[in-house]
Amino acid sequence: GEVGDNDEYSEVIPDDFFVENDIINFYCEGYDSTDGTYSYGTDQNGAGPFTAENPGVYYIGSPTSIDVTVTFQVNMSLVSPVYDVSVAGTFNGWTPGAIILTDPDEDDIYVGDYTIPEGSNPMQEYKFINGTDWEYISNRTFIIDDSSPTQILPVVYFNDQNPEDYISQDVTVTFNVDISDSASAGCIFDSLGIYGSVAPLDWDWETINNHLAEITPDILWSGEVLFPTGSWKYVDFKLGRNGMDLEAGFGENHSFTIDDSNPTQIISCVYGTMGPVSAVDDGIGYSDEMVINNYPNPFSTFTTISFSATDLHRLPQIKIYNVKGQLVKCLECGESLSTIAPTYREYFISWDGRDDTGKSLSNGIYFFKLQAGSDILVNKMILLR
Repeated sequence: GEVGDNDEYSEVIPDDFFVENDIINFYCEGYDSTDGTYSYGTDQNGAGPFTAENPGVYYIGSPTSIDVTVTFQVNMSLVSPVYDVSVAGTFNGWTPGAIILTDPDEDDIYVGDYTIPEGSNPMQEYKFINGTDWEYISNRTFIIDDSSPTQILPVVYFNDQNPEDYISQDVTVTFNVDISDSASAGCIFDSLGIYGSVAPLDWDWETINNHLAEITPDILWSGEVLFPTGSWKYVDFKLGRNGMDLEAGFGENHSFTIDDSNPTQIISCVYGTMGPVSAVDDGIGYSDEMVINNYPNPFSTFTTISFSATDLHRLPQIKIYNVKGQLVKCLECGESLSTIAPTYREYFISWDGRDDTGKSLSNGIYFFKLQAGSDILVNKMILLR
């Protein structure tokens, strides 16, 4: 219910809703009907914002019966540079720099003790801090074990990063964004940029970063981002329309994992549909009666683009674009001798990786687009010489 006139809301959950040792996950969601956005709240310590994917935690239990000295341990081997390492949490009012950790064995594992007094809440939250940089992961939690006066927490990596969390080679990721639903709803796309959590992506909304190119008007935008060796694998990103954060509410992002088993990766997402993105390589089709593909893909010298459709009064062109959205080649389609059905035929054309001037194009990802009347099909291919 609303509390006063200062946009605060409150509700009491009855005591009999909980039982001893319950662990409660919670979040608070607000909806603004004026612009259709959602917002999510923090707790009284400023932790959060909490969402269904990243809830806050309450522990329903009796206070601790004795003082317990807790040993905190964090592996800083993947952090550079390392400054004064400390830990802060609910047990010390989230005060940074008050509990300093040291590296006694010079093995990059920083250790420190803190005594949590008798009568404390058994459920505690905390984070490690490198100088003034807090861990950006969700709050860590542990339950005080007051069956002993000492408790040693396991070694963790700062930000939960370990060597397997970093890519072993450069990976060029192609982002394909379907904007058709939003464009149909009246959204204007003068520009589209990518913002995110892993460099070269960032969350600087002051500039339009990592531009995408318009491949098909009001349908498809695309672009490449090179993630260098050693990049963090787990990427959160958001699409900035016209240089503004308009796609979804605060904390709502797309996410994917960089696949470093290959030097290239293609992901596709729909503008405004947030959450994990699957690594897919399917063509974007807008006709139930037409299919377009090419073989081989990737190719080095020639590839054959083919499509199947009902009889066409006029053979259409296939247009090829680079990842910047620039038209590099127009191909005239030819009809094969095979007939799938009386009114259904196969069409094909070969391409040698050259532009309209005859110049050999550089390695990379290209898009081929076919439009026949109101039907549009787009697919992608990789040129590797």
